[in-house]
Amino acid sequence: MPQSQNPIVEWPADFYRLLAGIQIVTGADGHRYGRIDVDVDPETLFLLNDFEARVRHRQVRLRLADSAEECLVGEMNPVVGLGAAADPAQHIGKVRISFHDIQDDSCINPAPQM
Repeated sequence: MPQSQNPIVEWPADFYRLLAGIQIVTGADGHRYGRIDVDVDPETLFLLNDFEARVRHRQVRLRLADSAEECLVGEMNPVVGLGAAADPAQHIGKVRISFHDIQDDSCINPAPQM
């Protein structure tokens, strides 16, 4: 099935806090991408890796924290480990969560094309 026909996957509500402060920029090629580095506990790391594996090569809908009606969609990149957490007593490490090919979205799933 072509990527354009795959349903968009919602970013889990439990992970909204992880994207607070995500930096979205436009590259020299005109494509937007975003990334954020966060400390995670073992359970969150497992859940992030599991989610990333399930959405590979599919678009993920990101609901912006300051607007329930404004969304972005993009493809999630693999989670990258960056080393020790700032607070090792509470977290197992620091990871980078990133997305590429970010586009504006209406937060509504369009009707499937027949």
